[in-house]
Amino acid sequence: MAFGKRQSGVGATAQALNVDIAAAQSQAVTETAQPTGSPIRWLIVMVACGAMLYGLFVSYGPEILRDHRLAGTWQPAYDLEAMDGKCERTNFVITFCSAKIKSVARPDQAPTTHKFFMLFSGGGGEALVPVRSTTDRAAVSIFYTAETKLWNRTLSFIFSAGIIALFGFGALLVFWRAVNS
Repeated sequence: MAFGKRQSGVGATAQALNVDIAAAQSQAVTETAQPTGSPIRWLIVMVACGAMLYGLFVSYGPEILRDHRLAGTWQPAYDLEAMDGKCERTNFVITFCSAKIKSVARPDQAPTTHKFFMLFSGGGGEALVPVRSTTDRAAVSIFYTAETKLWNRTLSFIFSAGIIALFGFGALLVFWRAVNS
């Protein structure tokens, strides 16, 4: 026995075991792998990816489009007050932020909640300055999200939608392969 070398077994059984493993590996390389799991499982994965993609587009898409359309027209709104602003960072990658914007002029009006997410960026203790667009007076936002982090939000949205769509397409391919086998 050589010093510092591992021995997998003793004698002929170890050699026979190594030969069987090598034969199995060469056979596994030549065969095509069949998809694991039933087609129903892959159908569920595909539907879940589609639902996540739909939820992403419905919840974040309109605000990003609005902010791009109104970029450069935001002014501080002195009749609004931002409150309960917080950002939660997950695994140093995804940051989910939310803030409530309340009208000072109409205290009986319910505050609107403004939510967004970013990748590879944090809130950084930025001031929550409520802003209103000069072209669309009904559009209100937080300056940090509408101007400062707009491109980060846009690229985060596109990247997340792309990853979810890629997983959904992969699930579709595996589902199709499982059904046809």
